[in-house]
Amino acid sequence: MDLITLLTIILRFLIFPGLVFSFVVGLLFEGIDRKIAAHMQNRIGPPIWQPFLDMGKLFTKEDITPTNAESWLFNFAPYLGFGSVLAVMLMIPIYAVGPALSTAADLIVVIYLLNIPALAIMLAGVSSSTPFGTVGTERYIVQLFAFEFPFIIAAITVAAQAGWTLSLEAIVTYQQTHGWFLWNLPLAATAMLLVAPGKLLKTPFDIPEAETEIVYGPLTEYSGPKLAIFKIMENIKLLAVAGFITALFLGGPTAHIIAGIRIPAIIDFLIKTVSILLLITLIRSVTARLRIHQALKFYWGFVAILALINLGYVMVV
Repeated sequence: MDLITLLTIILRFLIFPGLVFSFVVGLLFEGIDRKIAAHMQNRIGPPIWQPFLDMGKLFTKEDITPTNAESWLFNFAPYLGFGSVLAVMLMIPIYAVGPALSTAADLIVVIYLLNIPALAIMLAGVSSSTPFGTVGTERYIVQLFAFEFPFIIAAITVAAQAGWTLSLEAIVTYQQTHGWFLWNLPLAATAMLLVAPGKLLKTPFDIPEAETEIVYGPLTEYSGPKLAIFKIMENIKLLAVAGFITALFLGGPTAHIIAGIRIPAIIDFLIKTVSILLLITLIRSVTARLRIHQALKFYWGFVAILALINLGYVMVV
């Protein structure tokens, strides 16, 4: 590997589409989510830049580790989740058909990496050695097994339709020739969009956190910089999941020429991901939190059936 290639990789990780881009856009998405939800509930709501102020405040607060906690695991968990979502951002097409970094099986790698933040939160809850953390972790494990099955089935359906490819670049290229999979695979797309709130712990699937029941679930004992890192991780994961759905079903980032003006692919990507964000915001604004058995029944019943029907159709036709 030559020096220029190494510097390019470092810049991609630290600046775009890595740390700086993901941090700024992820927190902006959180601000948009809170603002739109407030207006849907007939409130003014905080300004869009409020998450930046919140993170700045958290980084100045005291960093406390509970006496009974497994300190090394308690302190390591936030960085594990944060690093994984940054890796996902490098593997999702954002500014062009191809991602910043790619492998022979992007689809499998991204699905795997998107589960590591959940694992990090579970480790955080268990290592804190508190009842709230333990209960939240138990709920998260059950919910993870509930929504991950239809999520994977929907992704496999896309791979099958695109000629059994596991490359996100190939999937995006296929759609730009044959049309969005949103129209060709509507049941799989619906299943994926219904899984998104559960994967992001958004209402009605914020069961592991359940602030009115178990304080803040697995993250109850976290404070200061480590809590800030977890929150930034969750915001970047929101962008990553929306970007993944965009690549699978909305044709990925596409450049357009409108009235003689070239619209960059990154703008198209942001418009599509914001649209997904607004759908998630709508769902959480009009629904109440489910109980864990209701979430399990919903994902293993209705959503899984949708995904399996579409997969069966693709396999047969």
